[in-house]
Amino acid sequence: MSHEVEPAEVGRSLAPAVERAVRVLALLEGAPQHRFGVGEIARRLNIPKSTALNICGELLAGQLLRKSQDGYQLGRRLVQLGSAYVSSVDLVREFYDVCRGAPADLNAMIQLSVLDEDLNAVFLARQDCNSGLRLGLRSEIGRRVPANCTGSGKALLAGLFPDDLETRLAGVRTLPTLTERSVADPVELRQQLEKIRQQGYAIEQEETVSGVGCVAKSIRTSHREDGLLAVSVTARKETLSVARFDQMRAALFEITEQLQRQL
Repeated sequence: MSHEVEPAEVGRSLAPAVERAVRVLALLEGAPQHRFGVGEIARRLNIPKSTALNICGELLAGQLLRKSQDGYQLGRRLVQLGSAYVSSVDLVREFYDVCRGAPADLNAMIQLSVLDEDLNAVFLARQDCNSGLRLGLRSEIGRRVPANCTGSGKALLAGLFPDDLETRLAGVRTLPTLTERSVADPVELRQQLEKIRQQGYAIEQEETVSGVGCVAKSIRTSHREDGLLAVSVTARKETLSVARFDQMRAALFEITEQLQRQL
């Protein structure tokens, strides 16, 4: 009777069978059109062939895999699980959970926003971290604001696929403005969006409300039809020194990274 030796790193797992099953699913996820044979799975994951066969058998029985003559692929039960997961996530609740970890000395307002079907940013939630701001109606939850006038709106527009962006801008000659610093020219907006894509975040200075500036970043999510949401960190412009801006940007990146992990 032969005995196959498991790799040491697998043996250290507290739930090795689950850990191996996750690795199998991740392997197939990386090449969804490919049909993986048991031998290839075993070789790619550095596990015994008998182990790979047992794992695939259990995943097949649970409809997490499907099998053809050529090998295994992801199963239809994953669609049901994915749909249930999407339904279970409350974006606003997750946002507030993440905001609880924001620096105590941030002295800014953190906002969550999405795009509507046109060219507006819609604010879904906000967490005031001793910002001292009085933004009025333009920042009320549920309020639609021209996306070209806000940092988060421009971050969202920059995250759109090119065809979607051009569809939204088609026929637009002049964009609405909120202050004298708001961008009104679609050509200039496209130039700003390209810069945002390159640096990974948007900056807004007094384009929504005079005396206020922000830094914003969009992230991708399966919980929105357009696949995007944005977080912004807003503060009084008079406080925005270089060091202060760096602090806000660091907080923004930490918040968006954690939010993306939770989603």
